[in-house]
Amino acid sequence: MMNPKNRRVRRLVTAIVADLLVLGALLGGFTYFYFLRERDYTPKSLSTPAPIVAAAPESTDTLTSEAPTEEVAAATPTPEVVDTGLLGGKYAEKFTTGEVEQTDTSYRSANVSIDVQQIVTGTAEKPITYYLADIYIKDISSFRSAVALDYKDQNQGTRKNVMSTQQLSQLTGALIAISGDNFAYHQSIAVRDGVEWENKLPVFGDICVLYYDGTMETYPQELKRADVDAIYAKEPYQIWTFGPELLVDGQVPAQFANGKANPLSAIGYYEPGHYCFILVDGRQKGYSWGMTYTELAQVFYDLGCKVAFNLDGGDTAVMTYMGEWRSQPQEASPRDTSDILYIIEPATAGGQ
Repeated sequence: MMNPKNRRVRRLVTAIVADLLVLGALLGGFTYFYFLRERDYTPKSLSTPAPIVAAAPESTDTLTSEAPTEEVAAATPTPEVVDTGLLGGKYAEKFTTGEVEQTDTSYRSANVSIDVQQIVTGTAEKPITYYLADIYIKDISSFRSAVALDYKDQNQGTRKNVMSTQQLSQLTGALIAISGDNFAYHQSIAVRDGVEWENKLPVFGDICVLYYDGTMETYPQELKRADVDAIYAKEPYQIWTFGPELLVDGQVPAQFANGKANPLSAIGYYEPGHYCFILVDGRQKGYSWGMTYTELAQVFYDLGCKVAFNLDGGDTAVMTYMGEWRSQPQEASPRDTSDILYIIEPATAGGQ
């Protein structure tokens, strides 16, 4: 007959094993639901507004940008000039009169201007490295998204709803690209290039909307159906769901729910036609600690952005330039993503 002490030990072991089995089942279900399950989508094209009327060019449009010190032969055809008036005829010095000028850190044409900087800051104990892409475009069609499910035939992975940011950037011919909101793994409002992929409430996080007129706005997570209808009435071109909003009414919020430093991917907005991508490397000792949301929000504020929005970070957060890694991912093979944001020549000038 088993003594009382042995019975207690056996019950304890049985309880622990049962708890571990339940925990394993819960973790397995969570992993499947959020990382392995491929959800069904029925993409739906939204109404497209009439083209923006071109603004009369200013006299400064005759100026050309200074020739870069390391100019190389352009790999793309010379684009035609497509000025929809998105920038109101401003910033002529950012563009060329038609030729393409490309270096390791910049790209300029008649329609697109990109400058990429690597910035090192922080302290010796906690260094921070991030990449800032300053972007000017004359036509909103230069600001694109790509969804992995649209490239199933080229996807060599087992999961067709995700793909590496680098492969997506190469397939689309992206000039500059960053990882997106990874909407395939959370309930969201997802609009990409005027195509609705999902429209479900409640949403996973805050949302960011880029409209056809080039303006950008962010909205808190607590959206009602009437709020979404109002957004749709203004004709959204892109909608991302993640966050948080990094600037609220143009200011850095007093605090964020998460105060940890991580690799981060984010977008900033100055005015229609002028945007920036920021990619923060992180979790790499001696190279880059990463940033907190407060630190990243402060960067956008100091740059003069009116709106800033955080996208999927951690192992997902990466940037490419001309199809090659610009950032230094934490892992040799960064986490695949469902989507990217990228810049290309406008659709009417050879863009895809």
